[in-house]
Amino acid sequence: MDKTQKNASILKHIVRYCEEIKDAHNYFGNTYEEFQNNKHYFKSVAMSLLQIGELANHLSKEFQEKYKSIPYAGIISLRNIVAHGYGELKPENMWKISQINTSILQKQCQEILEEIENKNTRMEGQK
Repeated sequence: MDKTQKNASILKHIVRYCEEIKDAHNYFGNTYEEFQNNKHYFKSVAMSLLQIGELANHLSKEFQEKYKSIPYAGIISLRNIVAHGYGELKPENMWKISQINTSILQKQCQEILEEIENKNTRMEGQK
């Protein structure tokens, strides 16, 4: 698997975890009150955010340089907080990230995946 394929695979997994966060919000009723009071809801979202951070950490440096609009350092830092400092997680921050930032990230990843797919299709057509 070349770097482009590996990065594309990672992006697909990030998109899947963004979807899982949306699913958790829908399953638990998508209210902040429920989010801050239901440990299962909170942990479900936190674990998906952790996975996104872990995956982002495996994107190649070349990829990160090319697609600078994605805040890799912030995503990876959040992963580290979730993994190593669970007591530091503030529900209001996690709520905002999971409600707003993951939708933006998902859209960015999907656009990059389309770009990669279109490039691959053009290259195959030239063979």
